[in-house]
Amino acid sequence: MVRHSNRFWEIDCLRGFAVILMLGYHFLYDLDFFGLTDIELRSGTLLYIGRGSAFLFILISGTALSISRSRALVRGDLGNTEENFSKYLKRGLRLFSMGMIITGITWIFFPGQYILFGILHFFGVSAVLAYPFLKYGKENLLFSLFFVLIGFYLKKRTFEFSALLWMGFRPEGFTTLDYFPLFPWFGVLLAGIFLGNSIYKGGNRQFEVPEADKFLLPKLISRVGEHSLFIYFIHQPLFLGFLFLSGLLDPGML
Repeated sequence: MVRHSNRFWEIDCLRGFAVILMLGYHFLYDLDFFGLTDIELRSGTLLYIGRGSAFLFILISGTALSISRSRALVRGDLGNTEENFSKYLKRGLRLFSMGMIITGITWIFFPGQYILFGILHFFGVSAVLAYPFLKYGKENLLFSLFFVLIGFYLKKRTFEFSALLWMGFRPEGFTTLDYFPLFPWFGVLLAGIFLGNSIYKGGNRQFEVPEADKFLLPKLISRVGEHSLFIYFIHQPLFLGFLFLSGLLDPGML
């Protein structure tokens, strides 16, 4: 067993890589959305880059939840189930609240496509729903497959109700700038929990990796990954600010 410090640089590095992919995709998306360039973003390579970034974020989130629980077990902090669950509940509420702020902003500026259940809403809900799954090992692969398969089944279908939109039951005519329903994305998070319980058992690496200090680029990318939530929350206002200041975007276009 290999013991290390509180943070695993390889996880932060993957998260940082996901941030870089996200920034590139969203900047191109903004250029296309405001008619500043003509890029096919809803299909082809660029779409896979955007989805690949989200996939990494969600997979790593599941792994991080697993590591957090494993370390709590080692410390003996799980004696009080209600107290332990409240930690996940508070985190979920915080992330969901941040998602609702984005809902409000997009509702003001983009009323026809405002975000109802984007990735922050997803993280908020899944942080709570993941709690009972954290104790499972290989079983999470089956649960993961279930969510993914149902998600693919629902993807090409629409329904006459909107109450279950957050699960993946899209109402007819639904359009949005960002949408991450539980089916299939919760399956990706469960796969991350499985990885965490397998290769970070007990909250420790079960494999050897060189120290990040030996490699400048991974070290820098890891720093980005450590602040992924903050970067996610501010990157779009910064992009829009840049487009305004550069003269490429007229405020009247919003």
